[in-house]
Amino acid sequence: MGERGGAALHIDIPYGESNKSFDLPESQLSWIISPKEVAGVPDEEAEILHAIRNPIGSPTLAELVAQKGRGTVILVDDETRATPQKRVLPLLLNELNRAGVADEEITILIALGTHRYMTEEECLLRFGAEVMDRVEVINHAFDDPSQLVTVGETASGIPISVSRRYYESDISIAVGNIIPHIYAGWAGGGKMVQPGVCGSETTAATHLAAASVVPQILATLDNPIRKEIDEVAQRSGLTMIVNTVLNSQSRIVKVVAGHVVEAFRAGVREAEPIYTVEIREYPDIVIASSYPADLDLWQAAKALIHGALMTREGGTLILVTPCPEGVATQHPIVLELGDASPAEVQRKMKQMDPADLIGAATHMAIGAVRDRVKVVVVSDGLKEEEMRGLGFQYAPDLEEALKAALARHGAGAKVGVLTHGGDVAPLGTV
Repeated sequence: MGERGGAALHIDIPYGESNKSFDLPESQLSWIISPKEVAGVPDEEAEILHAIRNPIGSPTLAELVAQKGRGTVILVDDETRATPQKRVLPLLLNELNRAGVADEEITILIALGTHRYMTEEECLLRFGAEVMDRVEVINHAFDDPSQLVTVGETASGIPISVSRRYYESDISIAVGNIIPHIYAGWAGGGKMVQPGVCGSETTAATHLAAASVVPQILATLDNPIRKEIDEVAQRSGLTMIVNTVLNSQSRIVKVVAGHVVEAFRAGVREAEPIYTVEIREYPDIVIASSYPADLDLWQAAKALIHGALMTREGGTLILVTPCPEGVATQHPIVLELGDASPAEVQRKMKQMDPADLIGAATHMAIGAVRDRVKVVVVSDGLKEEEMRGLGFQYAPDLEEALKAALARHGAGAKVGVLTHGGDVAPLGTV
């Protein structure tokens, strides 16, 4: 990502499908942080099949089908995630066939959480023609109460509202990817159920619980939000997971399958050295690409939070993000709340419905970033007035943003560069 050229460095960072570049004196660079380079497995198909056929803490597929029945729902994530669904799903379908489950008995349910529905064209790109031709593929209807069922509460009192199609299946298999996550500690495992196929009330409760403790739960396993997620998944009957761990080129490093907690934790052990970093120097300025969480600011908030936690308090975070779908199409409350403080947002929550509460939780997390650092957003998809409304600055050009930040902090200011801000998380905080 950086080329040495005498006393200066020319640095490229990902920006959607292309790059953004800037020059920096070598003496001012604190660090460039990317996922640790790890080789992918030599045979991805063999790795996937080995995991499915040797589940961790769980009976085999054939044993599960014999015990529970053949009606199967496979939970999959949408295009905002890196899971190589097109590589995993055909093999999983074949293994289900071997276990006695016909394609006609299988439904793929897109675990959207509260993201927008995927179009047929997007599904074809993400899942492949073979999968689309073999089985039914449907979006989770998080906004249709008739498609949901309530199955009690967690021990802490969170209502468990989930997809009826998922809940009534004999076998349910969650196919996802393991990566650090701001609201769960780690993505993967039971997160495909909560928030993946839950109703807004359940998702709002867990997001609100997470919003004020993101620095404490990020990249941790034993946190109260993960406990809630695992309880929702297990209480609602998730049968099995198939989770990938990828390198920075999206090649498979490891696949784990089996019990929702045991297999997931085994996968996190593989992912942690790739996607977490201990920060030893907190620079004045951090330039963070949102890659690969580039779709909108709702997704890019991961890089916003990761980058802020890597910047010294009072420093400047330059978020570089394309955001072709704007701020948060499904949650306009984020923009409506403007630059309200987390305390102000909490006061307004009494009048909000569950869908708005989810957006309010993200706004609270963004507000905490704004309290810690000065945020400058470089983006083609976000509008200057929107960013100023959220209490951020906007710069049309990365070089201009860096020049202004250096002027603010002094010519000798230290700069850190985060190339994959949507993925790489800091271990511990300032």
